[in-house]
Amino acid sequence: MTIIPVLIFSAVILFVLGVYGLLSGDRQQIQSRLFRYTKQQAGGSEGSTKRELWRSLLRWGGMLFTSVKFADRVEEKLAQADIPLRGGEFLFLDLSLTLAVPFVVVLVTGNLRFAILCGLLACILPWIYINSKRQKRLNLLNNQLADSLSIMTNALRAGYSFLQAMEMVAMEAHPPLAGEYKRALREMQLGAPVEAALNNMSRRVGSDDLDLVITAMLTQRQVGGNLAEVLDNIGETIRERVKIKGEIKTLTAQGRISGLIIGLLPVLLVGLLLVINPQYIAVLFSEPLGIALLVGAVCGELLGVLFIKRIVDIKV
Repeated sequence: MTIIPVLIFSAVILFVLGVYGLLSGDRQQIQSRLFRYTKQQAGGSEGSTKRELWRSLLRWGGMLFTSVKFADRVEEKLAQADIPLRGGEFLFLDLSLTLAVPFVVVLVTGNLRFAILCGLLACILPWIYINSKRQKRLNLLNNQLADSLSIMTNALRAGYSFLQAMEMVAMEAHPPLAGEYKRALREMQLGAPVEAALNNMSRRVGSDDLDLVITAMLTQRQVGGNLAEVLDNIGETIRERVKIKGEIKTLTAQGRISGLIIGLLPVLLVGLLLVINPQYIAVLFSEPLGIALLVGAVCGELLGVLFIKRIVDIKV
């Protein structure tokens, strides 16, 4: 008898999704096509059938979070990390992992508390991955920015227009900066104003150095002036900032490595005990006191990592 409520609930969900698809299907299709066109260049295969099936499933699940405002903020983070997912799709994926991982762990181990802990990790790890990839991409882009400004200033002094100078940077620069310039140019080709395309690029990247460059470009388009000289001065400033950041990173390397070793040591110790004597450490995962100690240890690890990161992260 319990299957009847489940069938009724599933029917209601499918009905609501069907009505929503009829009302917003055209808009979703147009947005999806524009997103794929402005995201990356054409070329290569579309992917295997299996990959397309997963993409369709994510796209269907992302519809559940379309009206959630937080999905827009998540989509900005995904764009800055260069992850080809919409905000709703990522939230659906994160929710699926949070629910699926504990279910699998319970079936395998039969330990509900350990399953809940694994579910929390499955919920947190995707966000950590996004932040890590976003920071790595941002550092690479900032290191490329000064050289791209040199290409643009030389093109402007040679008599190229502003858009031609941007095309020159898109052709000569390396990813990921070249991809951002190409995407901005494609947005302009689709009819977006130059100011809107540059502001979109600034929002996607999330770099303070690029914000400074785009502000100078927009100001020059409004009031005039020698854009090549302004960009040349900004490029020199960015080079000095990159140099200082490199020196700071060298001086704080010992603190960062110490934090990494201290943070990984308990995890490695637990893994070693699980291999050598599983019965000895199994009490830690089965007794209430052991679970409480594990939660306290994880919280302490996270606080330690945050404190060390805050100490060695010196703003320039």
